[in-house]
Amino acid sequence: MKIVCLGDSTTYGYMVNRKQVWTSILNSKFENSNIQFINKGINGDTISSMYFRFDNDVINEKPNTLILMGGVNDIFLFKPLENIKKSFVDIINKSKENNIDIITFTPIPFIKEDFTFFKVNNLEEMESILVEYVNFINSYAKENNIKCIDVYDMFINKILKEHKYYDLYFDGVHLNSEGHNIFSYYLFEKLKEYIE
Repeated sequence: MKIVCLGDSTTYGYMVNRKQVWTSILNSKFENSNIQFINKGINGDTISSMYFRFDNDVINEKPNTLILMGGVNDIFLFKPLENIKKSFVDIINKSKENNIDIITFTPIPFIKEDFTFFKVNNLEEMESILVEYVNFINSYAKENNIKCIDVYDMFINKILKEHKYYDLYFDGVHLNSEGHNIFSYYLFEKLKEYIE
């Protein structure tokens, strides 16, 4: 089974050794199951860009399944939330049209206390938009019978309660190698329900 992971820096693994990114770790965890995760994350990518590179990065790989996680960079750029939602739905529809099973991920949260990735004065507003987007993904997936892993909730209610944020993030936005390791541990348990 071939699974393309379409996303931004959280998927690519910004500043992290290729072998320590969550997609690579999952390849090791699922190695006896004939499951291959293909990393198609691009640092700084927007969800609208993911839609435009869909043919090249998803269809050309001939995957069985697509994992989609994106939209945070659009929020950082203050793109209208309705546009972000539309691109998200467009990618889902394009997957269905090409008979590719899809698993949507909500984005990971950013850490306001440690947000040093770029200078910003309106973190509260960005967080509010992110939460609204997360709620949209969850409700859309439920209403349309789409597989969904609420990664945002996974971090807020599990990972960040069991681990200190400064052990997992570089800059309040990007996961470090330990962050990817912990993330992959939780993902492995969730994904087993969907793909094995």
